[in-house]
Amino acid sequence: MSDTEKLISDYSDLINEHRAWLKPFGKLRLNKWEKLLQNNAEAAICEAATRRLLSKHGVEIEPYEDPSSGGPDFSCIKDNERFYAEVTCVTQEKAMRKTGLTDGSQYTFKPLTKVFMDEIRNKTTQCSNLNTVCILVIGTLHPQIGHICFCKDFAEDVLMATPKIGAQWDNEKKRVADKLCKITELHNSSFVKSKKEKANEIEEVRKTVSALLLCSFGTKLPRTIGVLHPKPNYFFERALLPKIEFCRLAEGYQSGRFKVEWI
Repeated sequence: MSDTEKLISDYSDLINEHRAWLKPFGKLRLNKWEKLLQNNAEAAICEAATRRLLSKHGVEIEPYEDPSSGGPDFSCIKDNERFYAEVTCVTQEKAMRKTGLTDGSQYTFKPLTKVFMDEIRNKTTQCSNLNTVCILVIGTLHPQIGHICFCKDFAEDVLMATPKIGAQWDNEKKRVADKLCKITELHNSSFVKSKKEKANEIEEVRKTVSALLLCSFGTKLPRTIGVLHPKPNYFFERALLPKIEFCRLAEGYQSGRFKVEWI
């Protein structure tokens, strides 16, 4: 049995459910997804899992992507609020290659902070020209990496980048002057960066993505963590998904005082 055949077998219930959901929207859309399932099964399964996830949160959802011109995958309505959702997948092969994790016995790894940033960068155009909110869903089917890297600590790094440890040295007393602290240079931050002309000032980037959902679809108990863009083109009302925890940058980040809060 090939890897694709095994995936299709493992997720057969979800796949059949998604087929039945897509069928009323026309043969062209169904055939497009079936082709994706054969060419990139993980991406197709993450798309189906996202549809199921949003539906379970009471969202009315329809396919939106135009087969010829593109656009986000889903159009969503909840509480009379419309938003769009685009789905992307960190494949198991890519997840292992980027983290260095190859099996369940390893405990050292590299975070996926830059991978998350690259996925957001690659989707900014697809989330544009909508005149309303677009969220990006990043999923993986790798169970171990989904459990380890799609969590609250690494969600915070989406906002602040992978932190470094900093301390001030007291040369007279020959010791650290204060307690250790986390510092960030924003090199892997997805939504903010230092201005080139004024390094001490912060600017927001990738503003077409209003929010991010990190989804570990391959774990026994799938988990979803939310990240809010601090100043997007259109703000996502996190109350639309009240059972999902979201993090955001606390006020003061514009002057370099970075703190993440969960809401």
